[in-house]
Amino acid sequence: MTELIAIRRASPADGFLVEGLTRQIWTGRVSEESTVFRETPQSVAAQLEKGGGVILLDGETPVGSGRWVPVAGPAGQGLWMEVKRIGVLSAYRGRGYGERILFALEEAGREAGALGAQLAVRHDQVRLVDFYAELGYVLADDVELTTPNPRSPPPIGMRKEFRTNI
Repeated sequence: MTELIAIRRASPADGFLVEGLTRQIWTGRVSEESTVFRETPQSVAAQLEKGGGVILLDGETPVGSGRWVPVAGPAGQGLWMEVKRIGVLSAYRGRGYGERILFALEEAGREAGALGAQLAVRHDQVRLVDFYAELGYVLADDVELTTPNPRSPPPIGMRKEFRTNI
């Protein structure tokens, strides 16, 4: 299999594609209680419209994605971004593609004026805390999510402040 990996920005028209791909990636990896299983192509398109997203492609085949929405920064200060639903199909895991998706999302957020990023790690995915910590994220117990899940234990909040070139 020859991989021609590329990342492209997602548009609201990609709502159906991104919702289906995300559901495929997360099925069997997270609890059925996850809010990912209550999303619709329309709700995903609305997130893409409000913020943005990216799609990881192997040639023309979508194999991963991630998205973001704008949020208020810590203590309500400034524009930040909430990173959501980064994932790749199982055949593509362990190759650094999740990191590439995250960096592409952060770039899009910076272009939109975000001063930093926040995210949440599900209680059943704590191994990801170290992954995000290696990429500059720190634990933050005051992260408020745009799509909290009352059916699951609280997630682990993390945030990363973007450096500014002054």
